[in-house]
Parts: sequence; structure tokens; C-alpha cells
Amino acid sequence: MKHILAIFFITLSIQGIFAQTTKFGIKAGYNYASAKATYAGVKQPVTGKSGFGLALTTKLDFDGVLHFSPYVGYNMKGFIINPKTGNTKKEEYTIHYFDIAPLLSLDFPVGENTFVVSGGPILGLTNFGKQKITTTANVTTSQKMAFGFGGYGWFDLSLTAGISYHFNKTFVEVAYTPGLANINNNEEFDGRNIRNRMLSLNIGYYFK
Repeated sequence: MKHILAIFFITLSIQGIFAQTTKFGIKAGYNYASAKATYAGVKQPVTGKSGFGLALTTKLDFDGVLHFSPYVGYNMKGFIINPKTGNTKKEEYTIHYFDIAPLLSLDFPVGENTFVVSGGPILGLTNFGKQKITTTANVTTSQKMAFGFGGYGWFDLSLTAGISYHFNKTFVEVAYTPGLANINNNEEFDGRNIRNRMLSLNIGYYFK
């Protein structure tokens, strides 16, 4: 009985700590996505595409100004490549990612508000994308992207760095996210190395 009561009171204490130090919120905004692309070692011209993102976020106190600020959410990425050689004039891609981001943040009070610097890794998961290919003969075909060992990667690893300004419950955030991994799993055969890039502008709200 004593052990049960001890566990009960410890559980209540932990809940009380989290209730005081943890925030839960949502953020959404505009993405300008692009890529760094090289074909057979030659850098290719790339144009960005507009998209959007939506995420659930939380914030947990660590020590002082340091916080754990992870989020999970959706981001639409994409890019347009104009190959320098070959029979393709234009390649347009749109990819939908589910992102898991275990980020850290530093809070700096500014009067009653807070300036925040955040950063960390992002693991993106996808099985949904569309590609539109235009040949030099101006013939355009559109199809779903093929994901797997002989196609595009199900996973994408990135780093992100952002700054934000927090009011009482709302905040505005700007973040840049460069991809670390080649999203083309077929590089050893076609020589195509493609890495995502994304600049995002978000507005967020903390429910607590």
C-alpha cells in the first residue's frame, strides 16, 4: 500500500511540474522550398516553389534560458530543375513530408515578450510526391514519384535554425532548413544528387 501511495504522489508531482513548465501549441505558415542539385557532379539551375506547413509544437523548460521545443507536422516542399544537358528541359517536383523535429531553443526576455533562437535536426518521412517532366520537344508528362530503393527516399534528414518573437501566447517565426541527405536513392546509376532546402515563415499560438 505504501508503494502504491508513493507512486501516486510521485505521479501527481510530475504532472504538477509539467503543468507549470510545459506549453502546447500550433504553428502554420508559408514555405519557400528549393533544392541543391548536381547531375554527374555538375550543379544544375534550380527554381523554388511556394508551399505551406502546419505543426503541433510543445515547449518544456530545461534550465534557465534553455528549452526543449520539439514539433511534429506537415511540410510541402518542392523545386524546379532545368537540366543543363540531356533531353529534359524542365523537371518540377512537389513532395509532402511528415516531419519530426526534436529541437532545442534559447529564450531571451525582451520586456514582457521573448526573443527565441532555436535549432536542431528534422527527420522527414514521405511516400507522396508528384513530378512533371518537360522534354526539349515541349512534351510534358505528369506522374506520381516512385519511392523506394530504386527511386526517391522515404526519409529525409535536415538541420534547421530559426528565430522567433514570442508575445503572451502568439509568436512569429522565421526558419531555414537545409537538407543533409540526397533524396534520390538511384545516384550510383543516374548521378543525380538532390538535397532539399526550405525557408519558412510561421505564425504560432500556445494554448497553454
